[in-house]
Amino acid sequence: MPRLISRPGTRWIFPNAPVRPVTLNNGWRMPSWFDIRFLGGGSGVSGRECPDEAQESAELIVALMEAEHARGIPYNRMILVGFSQGGAMSLYTGCRFPETIAGMVCMSGYLIFPEVHMEACAESNRQTPILICHWTRDDMVPLASGERTVEYLRENGWPVEFEQYPMFHEVCMPEIARVGDFFAEILD
Repeated sequence: MPRLISRPGTRWIFPNAPVRPVTLNNGWRMPSWFDIRFLGGGSGVSGRECPDEAQESAELIVALMEAEHARGIPYNRMILVGFSQGGAMSLYTGCRFPETIAGMVCMSGYLIFPEVHMEACAESNRQTPILICHWTRDDMVPLASGERTVEYLRENGWPVEFEQYPMFHEVCMPEIARVGDFFAEILD
């Protein structure tokens, strides 16, 4: 099968979220970067996401980045990409990371903890390009959450590109192609 995004010389790392109880899913244990306690209210509703678990997950992602850096990969050649909670974590981790990275991609995700985002961010990634893709029919993470994320990041100086697709909470080939184009724009 051909690669969906052709980037010769690229090392792809696909971490799995830790398995933990998720309140929204009746406390069932499942892969989750952070607990979601309830739906609704948009991004940043106090108490909806667990900040301690988000920070623990960011530390796992940072450890992977540091391991790749130790292998000789410059931080400014790394891109954080995620879907749904993974997209939220790409923004959370990337904006706080103390070294400049190449970019961040958030697919059907949103900015968590916007009320403390600015003071938590590292200056090193204030100009890092961000691609946010969202689905107009998303029934898990409403389009409005993606739009608020884009608005917030742009108002605070981040260079953000925003793409919308007529899909539900999923990934489509035009989106994958756009992510590949984004990689070419920021890495070539």
